[in-house]
Amino acid sequence: MTAKTVAHPYNRLPRPTFHWMKVNYLELDELKQQEAPAFEPEERHEGDVDVSFYQGNGVPELKDFQGANADSLHEALHNSQTGCAVTAAAGTKSAVWLTYSLGETPQHLAGQLTITAEDNSDVTVYLLFDGGTDGSDVNFLTYVKTGEHAHVKISKVQLHHLGVRHVEHRYADAGKNSVIDYVSAELGAKTAVVYYKNDLMHDESEFNSKAMYLATDDQVVDFSYWVPTQGIKTKTDILTTGALLDSSKKFFRGTIDFLRGGKKAVGSESDVCILLSPQAHSISLPLLLCKEDDVVGNHASSAGQIDQDKLFYLMSRGFSEAGAQLILIESNIRPVIDALGDKTLENKALQAVRAKMQYCKKGDCHDKCTQRFPHID
Repeated sequence: MTAKTVAHPYNRLPRPTFHWMKVNYLELDELKQQEAPAFEPEERHEGDVDVSFYQGNGVPELKDFQGANADSLHEALHNSQTGCAVTAAAGTKSAVWLTYSLGETPQHLAGQLTITAEDNSDVTVYLLFDGGTDGSDVNFLTYVKTGEHAHVKISKVQLHHLGVRHVEHRYADAGKNSVIDYVSAELGAKTAVVYYKNDLMHDESEFNSKAMYLATDDQVVDFSYWVPTQGIKTKTDILTTGALLDSSKKFFRGTIDFLRGGKKAVGSESDVCILLSPQAHSISLPLLLCKEDDVVGNHASSAGQIDQDKLFYLMSRGFSEAGAQLILIESNIRPVIDALGDKTLENKALQAVRAKMQYCKKGDCHDKCTQRFPHID
């Protein structure tokens, strides 16, 4: 008798809607456990910043944070193979580069990244995830804590092999008058799941997130945001944008939670998806929860095919259909890529986009993308 496969929920909505709609969470099968030896990423840094690696759990108390999945979060907390602590001293400016490359044999990576930015500091962390093969997976926890008038930016490019599962849990606590920025390019992995919870409990704290994706074949990309806001004059700005080809899927679950007492708070979330195949599937749930009267909340979602007039115009100027589509897709996602702030990461993301568009238009996306993806230069 064949054992029954058990599906586990990921990226649950904090306030679920009707169950029959099947959009409250993403179901994923349990992965076969792989050996998990110690792992240390490539690292370099600039400026006055302390970067150290540790074993075990280096993340403070997370209170009610459940991450993308409670079991996965528990593993990232208690069975981490690699931990990196980044500490920016008060009044300093710095940058850190971390590269997590999987090998060519099935590999499991559980890791942590903790970022502490003291008062009036400014630190940027650049993350690159790449490599891997069928059966590999990544389970990664990021913790951010800022003091007053601090700025933390995380720029991430994910270029895993198209057989990898990538799950990331992101928790951030923004101090008074501080800013936390995320810029992400999700381009690899068979399944990419990213969960954000950013607490804006202090006055004039700010959270900004820009994410882009390009999914092909049967890739799944799932974004989930939960931003509780209780500080006065807080700001939240969330944008996801990208395109889907073949039978790929994208989910967006965004929740800005205006709590009582958070007067003059402003929150905005936007999800834009271009569908390049009738088999592609986009689900978007931008939610606003409100217990406070004196706030401004905006949400928007759009999904549709490429504008045929624009496509015709470009083709009339000598571009092929594939070339014209690439121009339109790139114009949509380029502002997010440019916001990464590192030329090497920007070029890797752009080359990945162009490679995927080129090969998918030839009809042999999976084989050629998987051959090229782990080693894009």
